Amino acid sequence: MATPALRHLALGSAAVVAVVGVGLAVAGPLTPSDPGTPRAGASTSPSSAVTPTPSESPSAAPSPAGPVDVPTARPPKGRLDGDDLYETSVAASRAAFPGRADAPVVYLVSGDSWSKGYAAVPAAAVLGGPVLLTRPDGIPRVTAAELERLDPERIVLVGGSKVLGSGVARKAADLAPAVERVDGAGAAGASLALSRSAFPAATAAWVVSADHPEHAVVAATAAATTRTPLLVVDGDATRLPAAHADLLRDLGVTAVTVVGPASAVSRGVARDLEDVVGEGRVVRASGEDRYAVAARVNALAQPSPAEGVAYLTSGHATGTAFAAASLAGLSKRPLYYALPYCVPASARPALVRKAVERVVLVGGEGTVRRLAGRLEPCRSITDMDSDWVLVNRRNPLSPMKFAPSDLMVPPMSDAAGQQLRADAAKALGRMASAVAADAGRIGIDTAYRSYATQDALYDKWLARRGRTWTDTWYARPGFSEHQTGLTVDLLPVGESNCSINDCIDETPQGVWLARNAWRYGYILRYENGYRSTVGLGFEPWHFRYVGTELAKAYHDGGWHTYEAFLGQPGAPSY
Repeated sequence: MATPALRHLALGSAAVVAVVGVGLAVAGPLTPSDPGTPRAGASTSPSSAVTPTPSESPSAAPSPAGPVDVPTARPPKGRLDGDDLYETSVAASRAAFPGRADAPVVYLVSGDSWSKGYAAVPAAAVLGGPVLLTRPDGIPRVTAAELERLDPERIVLVGGSKVLGSGVARKAADLAPAVERVDGAGAAGASLALSRSAFPAATAAWVVSADHPEHAVVAATAAATTRTPLLVVDGDATRLPAAHADLLRDLGVTAVTVVGPASAVSRGVARDLEDVVGEGRVVRASGEDRYAVAARVNALAQPSPAEGVAYLTSGHATGTAFAAASLAGLSKRPLYYALPYCVPASARPALVRKAVERVVLVGGEGTVRRLAGRLEPCRSITDMDSDWVLVNRRNPLSPMKFAPSDLMVPPMSDAAGQQLRADAAKALGRMASAVAADAGRIGIDTAYRSYATQDALYDKWLARRGRTWTDTWYARPGFSEHQTGLTVDLLPVGESNCSINDCIDETPQGVWLARNAWRYGYILRYENGYRSTVGLGFEPWHFRYVGTELAKAYHDGGWHTYEAFLGQPGAPSY
């Protein structure tokens, strides 16, 4: 094949390079003072009847008269996931374009610089196509296969050659008749270029800060859902840039939704937006945290949503959320945030309403747990009265001398007068009856220990064995789970080859407990081989009550440390 000839064209102030023979058109960055003229091949907004001027570029596709219809999405039943962000974005694309459905256009965004692609999500949606993530130096095999399946007429590369290199451009040219590159300075400049390229006109727009990806992803989803453009501003901006104002005027925008509190998008920017679109025409979608902001954004995007699925992922897994944003936006379904293991009060009411027929988790078990998918309400992991409280070497009790108010002796024959909090004690009584019927009796070696008791115990062993040994097997006072009243050390009772707790794992009772304690709300807290996370050695006798729902999710998800399940850092040392 002969080397393609380069042909330089000018569209307003945006330099365009057309590679004759492979249909590669590269749009250069737009200048801040002149954001350029609408590029042909762009769609109009839902309210627009404007016909864009045909482009001089040989690769441009005709612009539709409005948003392009997309196939009915076929979301997975329980979880949208992949081994990495690229596979997750492909899974989202397959759900958005099921079966033999193809797409007129596909936007490629770097998995290393996906902040450049916030505005690509609504741009792709209005043109009827998905967003796929790619490596910056080449298109992954799974992504290339999806592009072949979608058979697009056009591929849009988001970002300059330093963001998506020549290897991506060459492979894209093999997969579509036309390839374009859209770029701008940073996430803000890219949003201008992307919005202008896809929206010759629009009556509404969304504005978000580049410094808050957790807001930007849900804003991108909402913009795609409403088929309206998304403009990104720099986080430290105190005034609306002139290029942003120019674009809003050029498009005919008369209403703007600002996403995030004033600490994210300043009041100065909001005031300037009102100067552009009119007083009282700017709404702020805000909340006390990222979960509340996402819920508010969804409510504004779809005040009366149709029945269907809702997507849910961790509020701290914004890359994973971005991989699914295109699917959610194309199918006009909401994307909510949760903690990895539960649903905050600010998000849960929207998820349990009638319009949500089912919840689809986005990301693997390591991103968002099954417990969140069951819409389990969050409980505190810092409140000493919570069953979920986390106590370890990084997280002491507060106050240090905390004492539970509902201690009781568990209803079992070998309790030895030891006490636990009421719920934990009752659950232990049920578990003791079950293990006795199947494997043999169990007894309590120790359960609740006060600060003073733990202090004396630690000092005794410190004097006998030294600090290294003592810190391996005993928590310092104020750092012991026993003080919460939720933890018990168990031992086998009766006929057994072991009569102390140290070797309980070698007994039928110990084997039964390791397999079944979760059914009664208990987890084996310190498993073998996880000292670098939990800070203590293997203790097959040490069981922690967390409640049946969490214990089931912990077991079903194959977790081994409570720290990892909660998404918290390990605590190997004080």
